[in-house]
Amino acid sequence: MIEISVTSDIGRLRDVVVGPFKAFTLEDLIREGEVDGGDGDEQLLTEMLARYSLEAPDPTIAAKQHAQLIAVLEEHDVTVRWADPVDCSIQMYTRDMGFAIDDVFFLARPATPTRQREQSGLLSLQSRMSKVRALDAGFIEGGDVLVTPSEVLVGLGDSTDEEGVEALRRAMAAAGLSREVVPMRFSHRGVVHLDVHFTLASPEVGLVNPAAFDAESLDHLKNRFKLITVTPGEVRALAINTVALGPDRLLIQTGLERLEAELSRHGITPVPVNFSEITRFPGGLHCATLPLVRE
Repeated sequence: MIEISVTSDIGRLRDVVVGPFKAFTLEDLIREGEVDGGDGDEQLLTEMLARYSLEAPDPTIAAKQHAQLIAVLEEHDVTVRWADPVDCSIQMYTRDMGFAIDDVFFLARPATPTRQREQSGLLSLQSRMSKVRALDAGFIEGGDVLVTPSEVLVGLGDSTDEEGVEALRRAMAAAGLSREVVPMRFSHRGVVHLDVHFTLASPEVGLVNPAAFDAESLDHLKNRFKLITVTPGEVRALAINTVALGPDRLLIQTGLERLEAELSRHGITPVPVNFSEITRFPGGLHCATLPLVRE
């Protein structure tokens, strides 16, 4: 039995789900969306192509970088579990398929057929989890959900809607969880997930792209955390898409010397991992990890 326990996204990481890296092309993704009849898939890819300089990663390099991430996790005594391979082009971004809050694992509700099929890779693990809840309405993905020491932040963007947030509130109440769910609203369209624009680096410190949030949501973050502002270039490099190994230790993309210095100044040890080939798509370290247990 996997005893689910995530009281915050900066607790010491003990148990995580990862997915297999698969070689793909952008044409593969477009074709997959067409076969699935997923207009949402095609629309989202079109928006991402317009906003980012997307490239399919070199499969040999990307596979080595993904293996390096697994090695670093295991070096830090993290139990690494693998999602079952399923019939879809990309399966590496397990974060979006679900999320743990306290002692409950919540299944995400992806909007597109491709991502729904991707989620089926969790079925064998799901049967071994101590508490699992499904949501009854709306859309929500794990990259939009951040568990802080006191509340749950949920991004409202391309992948998560108001109905999904309300469904999460109902499911949490039914599970006996009393945390407040705080919607985080963005200043513009085209935001795929919250974790590209805000993550926790420690219990008190967050990495943020201020330009991504409306005034009210940004004030909420400013009132609760010491914020390290990330530059537009660093945002494009997915610098915010980090993973806490513990309250003072953070997995971060290599080559971000300015951010490493800022983190060190706040008493946080950066642990650089080269994910540069994988982020060509883009998808980062946070996207590629789904925590089940944090202490």
